[in-house]
Amino acid sequence: MRNLLQMLRRGVVIAGAVTILPVYAALPENETVAHPHSEHSHLVANSALSLAEVFRAALDKAPEQPMTGAYQQQTDVQQRVSRSFIASRPRLSLSYWDDQAADDAGLREMEAGVEFDLWRLGERRGAQALAADYEAGSEAWDAYLKLLVAGRLRTVLHMLDAAQAEVDHARAALDDAEKLLAVSQKRFQTGAISRSAVMQSETLVLEMRQQLLSRQTELVDAERQYAILTGLTERPASVIESMPSVREIDQQHPQLHFLLMQRQQRADQLAQQRHKAAGNSTVSLRMRRERGSDVEPEIESLGVSVSIPFGGSSHTDAASSAEALALSDADVRVRQVRLQLQQQLHEVEHELDVLAESIDYATQTLELSKKHWQMANKAFAMGESDIRPTILALQQYRRSQLNWQLLQLRHNALISSYKQTVGELL
Repeated sequence: MRNLLQMLRRGVVIAGAVTILPVYAALPENETVAHPHSEHSHLVANSALSLAEVFRAALDKAPEQPMTGAYQQQTDVQQRVSRSFIASRPRLSLSYWDDQAADDAGLREMEAGVEFDLWRLGERRGAQALAADYEAGSEAWDAYLKLLVAGRLRTVLHMLDAAQAEVDHARAALDDAEKLLAVSQKRFQTGAISRSAVMQSETLVLEMRQQLLSRQTELVDAERQYAILTGLTERPASVIESMPSVREIDQQHPQLHFLLMQRQQRADQLAQQRHKAAGNSTVSLRMRRERGSDVEPEIESLGVSVSIPFGGSSHTDAASSAEALALSDADVRVRQVRLQLQQQLHEVEHELDVLAESIDYATQTLELSKKHWQMANKAFAMGESDIRPTILALQQYRRSQLNWQLLQLRHNALISSYKQTVGELL
């Protein structure tokens, strides 16, 4: 009778384990977790791939690239205008008179002329200055575009590093959980622990597998962003930047320099618009052929006429008000961006200071949790403790290890952010 009861108890335990853990039973031991994006090819970490090569690839694919050609075209057009000897295109004028519909005495008059607008005093120098500003602005845009691309590349590379670190951590945690499960199964077979303890180990393995699955999904997302940004299927092995040589926001910052060039262009455009609104002196060269009647000979003559505008300052101010508003807007934009950059720089410096202390605490926590895990694992293997403290020690160790690594990566990302804020490229 006693043997029959023992067999029934074992049957109940086995049936409960099969009912509770059907998923785990279907997974072979040490099997790699199925990836949710199995069709996605992971990036290959290539130590020979330089950051400069990746940067050039990202720069070529930048959506703002067409603006480079547009700024250069603007420069070329303004340079051609500033080299001209006249203020605008010449105009041809023609006129014809006769009296056939009136007295019909034979009067006839034909006149042809060419009109030229002359540069106002200082207007041509202003056009040449605007052409020079357009050229400087085009160069400033090139530098600013490089900084924009560098910022995007820095962001996605640090996302990749963080995602890869979490995947590696999840794999290591899964490996530890599977080893713990193997020890639990051996102790269960010897009758040292209950089936419930083994089931806790099995649950931990399933949790670690789920965590790895989630981390792999995040890595795939980061890899896709990198591929879209650069068009590459390889990535640099590691990205570690040193502190920048410049520690403040100056006028040569690519974004500020570009905005200052735009502001100078607005000032020159305002001056040009005021000249245009005031009007240009016009010179006309004319040739005339005329006669008074059929009995009179035709007379040919040449003439020159000059028209000079004057007065009308209120009209000049009104016609250039849009350019004056654009100049004020450019001034405000420069001040806003300078303030934003200074605030960002202060925040990065402050976070770097705080992070240094956090890394020190995380290092101490990691050392303690590692020792605790080693002791708990050894004690469980020797039968001196239960499974629950061992699982908690393992989870704490892995959390502290991941936290320490992510803080290190955050430190690298902050240095990159520091360089981005002060305007240094990769």
